[in-house]
Amino acid sequence: MDYITIDSCHSRWVFDTEHRRFRRILKRLGFEERMLTTEWRPYHELHLDPHSDGFVVMLNDTDTRMLRSWRHMDGVCPQCGARGTEELSLDDIAHAGGA
Repeated sequence: MDYITIDSCHSRWVFDTEHRRFRRILKRLGFEERMLTTEWRPYHELHLDPHSDGFVVMLNDTDTRMLRSWRHMDGVCPQCGARGTEELSLDDIAHAGGA
């Protein structure tokens, strides 16, 4: 399967490009033993802004429903001010809710 993963300040976004669906793995919530994930949701398009850290998830084909977020950056993140990021393996992502 083809996946794109994007880290935002509050979650890891996992896009299953083959099935046009995405889910989020929530970060830093104090649940070390199990990750919290959202259900798979359909999406129409993913737009990564090449000139900024922003991205937009178009939820329908008429572009009337969308989600906007920003990529979390290493070092000092300009969005949240945090230093460093968490790392999850592909196995962690697969076990977070099954693909």
